[in-house]
Amino acid sequence: MIHKFLIARLTASSLFTQRSRTQIQLGSLLPYNAFIFFKPFTSGTSSKSESQIDHHKSHNFTVSYLINSCGLSPDLALKISKKIKLKNQDGPNVVLDLLKNYGFSEKQLSILIKRLPSVLLSEPDKTLLPKLKFFQSIGMSEIDLPKIIIGNCSLLTLGLNNNIIPRYNIIRSLLRSDEEVVSTLKHGPRYFHGYEVINDSVQNIEVLKQIGLPQGSISLLVTNFPSVVFMKHSRFNEAAEATKEMGFDPLKTNFVLALQVLAKMDKATWEAKLEAFQKWGWSRDICLVAFKKYPQYIIIGEKKMMKMLSFLVDNMGCSIEEIARCPWILNRNLEKTFIPRCAVVKVLKSRGLVKNDLHISTFLTLTEKKFLEKYVTRFQKYVPPLLDVYEGKKVGSII
Repeated sequence: MIHKFLIARLTASSLFTQRSRTQIQLGSLLPYNAFIFFKPFTSGTSSKSESQIDHHKSHNFTVSYLINSCGLSPDLALKISKKIKLKNQDGPNVVLDLLKNYGFSEKQLSILIKRLPSVLLSEPDKTLLPKLKFFQSIGMSEIDLPKIIIGNCSLLTLGLNNNIIPRYNIIRSLLRSDEEVVSTLKHGPRYFHGYEVINDSVQNIEVLKQIGLPQGSISLLVTNFPSVVFMKHSRFNEAAEATKEMGFDPLKTNFVLALQVLAKMDKATWEAKLEAFQKWGWSRDICLVAFKKYPQYIIIGEKKMMKMLSFLVDNMGCSIEEIARCPWILNRNLEKTFIPRCAVVKVLKSRGLVKNDLHISTFLTLTEKKFLEKYVTRFQKYVPPLLDVYEGKKVGSII
């Protein structure tokens, strides 16, 4: 009995060894993925491996598509592939083609996908096309539409009937035309979001109507300074009251310009600005006179302002009162406008070709074409190197 038992065991062991060698030899001749099909049975571990392989293929395809079709860098594509998974190129290709038809360039598509990668998973006919058609219907051009959407990608995630159209209706009620609505969205696309923001805008405009602002001034504010119109009602109301108390006429556009400055500036910042000008000898009254002439001057950066005042006072001999009478010149460019134009005028004054008391606003506020015609081309027959002076090639040698 024992002898037969040992023979049976040895025979089984021999068959097992032979079968194992056969499997190893076959396995050594096949790729790793092919070997799994020769396994004698299927286990839970095998199913898990196949799932992992499918996931890996999907991940690799997503990264490849984002790089080759969307123009993203490998690092960015890898990062975005953790947020979305693309199974094939069919759906995403339709999305990209649709957006291209509505004016998106390759670069703009890359920016959009970077900011809103889920757009590639959209159902073009159901979610994208109706919105794009609506934006086109209110006058968004192929140039404006991509810029506005990139500025506020939520426009592609909001529902058309429940969100976009009701918000459009509110903004449209503040303005005179769809063209002004588009202009508003161009200057502040991010404000087309949030019911609380929209509700504040209605109350804010009502304040202006009660003050007596004409629709033209209201449209100017909404289209060019939407951040002010859509700010919290309490803050807007304070700014409107302050503007009125400073003596600005609601019937003039300067009221709007002053309002948008005061709305963005708290009291501490306002006082700091006045103190900066007072260092140059401006009294508080002079600062306010300049503010009434050109409200935007007060928001010029302190570093730029100091450079401008230093040049005008030290190099051109201008008085503080003279500058305060035309504060808008402080918003010009020092290197591109002030220095070359003042160099030309200095030469002309030294030759007696223009009056010594020529006011700086006379030549600093002109367009470049007008300045060249009036102060360079006109006098070149008397001072041939005048164009070189304007271009910074000659200055002191001909004065």
